[in-house]
Amino acid sequence: MTSRRIRLVIFQVAPASWVVRGLEHDIVAEGRTIGGAVRAAVRFIDAQTQFDRRHSHPPLSVFPPASQRYWNAYASGTEVPIEQLGVESPEEWELHAAFATRLPAEEHVRRLPYLMPQTMMG
Repeated sequence: MTSRRIRLVIFQVAPASWVVRGLEHDIVAEGRTIGGAVRAAVRFIDAQTQFDRRHSHPPLSVFPPASQRYWNAYASGTEVPIEQLGVESPEEWELHAAFATRLPAEEHVRRLPYLMPQTMMG
């Protein structure tokens, strides 16, 4: 089988609370430790892949890509081999991980009030 890739961004949301988000497929896992959060993500990826295969679906196809802020957090983060965290990639998946130094806030688009064109009086 061909190897599929998923990048994981890891960030801390509170003391003893770590979150992992998938980029290519927007999955979420939590744990009390970094390794625990990554292992939870790997278990989910593996279980969902097996489920999808049994039902003749492409693995993780129901999960769209993550929002841009997570891609940005990954790109500006520090990459770490998941093996260094004591975690192995599930069969047929190539996993990459990065620690986000901070998770940027979602950017909101501000709507400007509609201004009526002014006519020249003269």
